[in-house]
Amino acid sequence: MESRARTAVAAALALAGLAGLLAAQDAEAPKPLVRKDLLVLGDGTPPPLVRDIFRPKAASAAPAALRPAGPAPAAAAASPAEPPPAFTLTITYLGSIKMGGRTIGLVLRGGRTQDVAEGDEIAPGYRVVGVTAEAIVVEGPKGERRTFAKQGDRP
Repeated sequence: MESRARTAVAAALALAGLAGLLAAQDAEAPKPLVRKDLLVLGDGTPPPLVRDIFRPKAASAAPAALRPAGPAPAAAAASPAEPPPAFTLTITYLGSIKMGGRTIGLVLRGGRTQDVAEGDEIAPGYRVVGVTAEAIVVEGPKGERRTFAKQGDRP
C-alpha cells in the first residue's frame, strides 16, 4: 500500500509539473533587458560621412555680397543708430593641430566641437583672428577682440 501511495504522489507531481510547463508556454514572455529594435538602424550600413574631421575646412564658400553698379545709396540720416550687441560669444578653446603649415584650433561651442582656422567665422559676426597653441583670438561684430586661453592640459 505504501508503494501505491508513493506512485500516486509521483504521478500527481508529474501532472503538476506538466501543467506548469504548459502554463509557462502559454504565458506571455517577459520583456527583454535590451531593446533589439534600437540596435540596428535601417539596413545596418553606417550613414555616409559628411567630411573628415581631421582635414581643415575648405576656404569659405560664401560669396561676398555684391551691390549694383552706380552710386552708393544714402543712409537715412534721421534714424538713430542702434548700438550693436556686446561680445556674447561663449566658447571653450580645447587645443590646436598643426597641419600643412596652418594651425587649426578646436573649440567647444554649444556642446559641439568645431575646428576653426584664422579667418573662419565661428558664429555670425564672430571671426577668428589668430590661433596659437595656447589661445585663440576672436573678433566680435563691433571689432572688439577677445582671447580664449586653452582650457585644461593633459599630462
